[in-house]
Amino acid sequence: MATILMIEDDGNFARLVDKIMKPLGHSVIHAGTAMVGLQLAENETFELVLLDMDLPDLDGKVVATTLRARTGMSKVPIIAVTAQSDPVARRLALAFGCNGFISKPIDTRTFPDQVLAYLEP
Repeated sequence: MATILMIEDDGNFARLVDKIMKPLGHSVIHAGTAMVGLQLAENETFELVLLDMDLPDLDGKVVATTLRARTGMSKVPIIAVTAQSDPVARRLALAFGCNGFISKPIDTRTFPDQVLAYLEP
């Protein structure tokens, strides 16, 4: 199944996502900061990135742009997962290279389908 990079500063939320996705056979690798996430993306292969847009060390838009510029990451789906739910935040996330947008708090019943939709060929 898929290996997912989750760049998220909220450890509790990262554990929740792992708890949701692991039983479906997916591996979630958690990076607690943008810099750690960028380093992981440089050294490992991922099929999908879940990106918090409100990180303490770098803005999520910068992270998305940086990931998009990397050769191995140009076609990897990046999904913005953020508490910013307004239409402007959604448009900005998409403009900076994200493929999709999921608002927090997530609905644990629909979240797996929302994520898996980006993994299907």
